[in-house]
Amino acid sequence: MDKKKILLLSLGHLSCDVNGGALPALLPFVRASYGLSYQATGGLMFAFSCLSSIIQPLFGWLADRFSKPWFIPLGVLLAGCGLATVGFMSHYWAIFAAITLSGIGAALFHPEGARFANKVSGRSKGIGLSIFSIGGNSGFVLGPLLVTGCVGFWGMSGTAVFACIAVCMASILLWQIAHMTGFKKSVADAAVPPAPVSAAPAGAPAAVADSADDEAEIPGSNNWREFSKLTVSIVARSTLFVGFNTFIPLYWVNAFGQSKAAGAVALTVFCTCGVISNIIGGLLSDRYGCIKIIRLAFVLMAPVVFAFSLAGNLYAAYALLPFLGFVLYAPFSSLVVLGQKLLARNIGFASGVTLGLATSMGGMAAPCLGWIADNYGLPRAIQCLGLVALLGMLFAFLLSSSKAPVPARGAAA
Repeated sequence: MDKKKILLLSLGHLSCDVNGGALPALLPFVRASYGLSYQATGGLMFAFSCLSSIIQPLFGWLADRFSKPWFIPLGVLLAGCGLATVGFMSHYWAIFAAITLSGIGAALFHPEGARFANKVSGRSKGIGLSIFSIGGNSGFVLGPLLVTGCVGFWGMSGTAVFACIAVCMASILLWQIAHMTGFKKSVADAAVPPAPVSAAPAGAPAAVADSADDEAEIPGSNNWREFSKLTVSIVARSTLFVGFNTFIPLYWVNAFGQSKAAGAVALTVFCTCGVISNIIGGLLSDRYGCIKIIRLAFVLMAPVVFAFSLAGNLYAAYALLPFLGFVLYAPFSSLVVLGQKLLARNIGFASGVTLGLATSMGGMAAPCLGWIADNYGLPRAIQCLGLVALLGMLFAFLLSSSKAPVPARGAAA
């Protein structure tokens, strides 16, 4: 694994997703400054999140066909500058267009960024994708803090800070990519098929000798059937992720009578445990294989979710937060890596679906969960998430784990 390139990509991911994290916190300022309705304000969020997620597979397809690493700095630049211009506009549709441009930048970055992260991770793809995704998670945490500090101090012109971050990071990325002579070598190395399982020496680590999903696909082939099963599990995991990010603060306030600040602290604990679990999941997937980690997380997911919905006091709920963080974050890099393996000829497209489209589809369930919470209570809505976890587990176990050895080059038919 090329640690320098992975860390650089993670920083790029942070500087890209800091805009997505900042937008929800920026919308109240936009609404107050320009007198927008709630519907119009919601339309701005749609412009960024849904449109960005939906077009990510398209940019992933383009990345597969043209393989342009400069998509990475361009995506960072558009995402940051698009959001920055919001503070200098007053017409609604101009703001809508600027936020759309920011969403397009995010959609441009993610498939090529994940594709490149796959290439430079070598055999440690699990930990490599975990480090890459931690940058994005950190961006979503830092975004609201930047909005609160900069826009609160300088007014709407404070959004210029996002352009500064984007220009600086895009320049660094462009400079590094222009001098990354190892990029072609990484691509060439990735194209060489691994040695057959039978050739592994006795006592070899489980990552080499016993990673079922590593041998499930012949390099260079696509398995759309298995990828569709994986997509269902990804949508299920995304639905739970969006649900708990939405309901944990509300649960602390409404079920336990805590303050809004206490709800924010609970969400921070959940996210912090999740980031740590992301790294742990990546390490485990490199050692034991992606499918095993995905199945382990989904087996634990439903019991943890149901236990959380039945937590009778604040201390029990706090005690379950680390487990929730593990089951939702630990399989993330494994899901992305396995998707890239199943669509080995279209890694960019696979990244666009796993990082974008499937996540968007999971978010569409949020209004339904809100309706259940309004009519039947928050615990019932969380129990419905447990049913979603069972669906994800079902498709995780439907994934093929057959060991199809890869024939050596030049072997007789």
